[in-house]
Amino acid sequence: MTLFIYGIVASVGILGLSSYFLPQFKNELFFGWLGPLLSGVATIYFVLRAAKTDIRTTTKVLVIGFVAKLTFYGAYVMLLGKLYSFEPLPLICSFSGFFLGFHALEAVIINNLSK
Repeated sequence: MTLFIYGIVASVGILGLSSYFLPQFKNELFFGWLGPLLSGVATIYFVLRAAKTDIRTTTKVLVIGFVAKLTFYGAYVMLLGKLYSFEPLPLICSFSGFFLGFHALEAVIINNLSK
């Protein structure tokens, strides 16, 4: 969990720097960060909880989490599109970067659990 907290701190730093250099896109950058962060925190929470009980249940949790993430990301992007008018390119770039970063961090943490 400590590694994931360091990842969150690093992502906040990246978000702060990008918001400083691109102040006209603060909201787009923030919302591009928020979705992957919420998804990553939920995934790590449930995976670590499952790993404490039985390491074999983590596979079930990961499969359920995958379906939940598909639903969450679809609803998140649709809700953003309906409730907030935004510049699509900064949002997509921010979302994609943080999505890849958090999922790579999740993969490292899950790999460390299996050792």
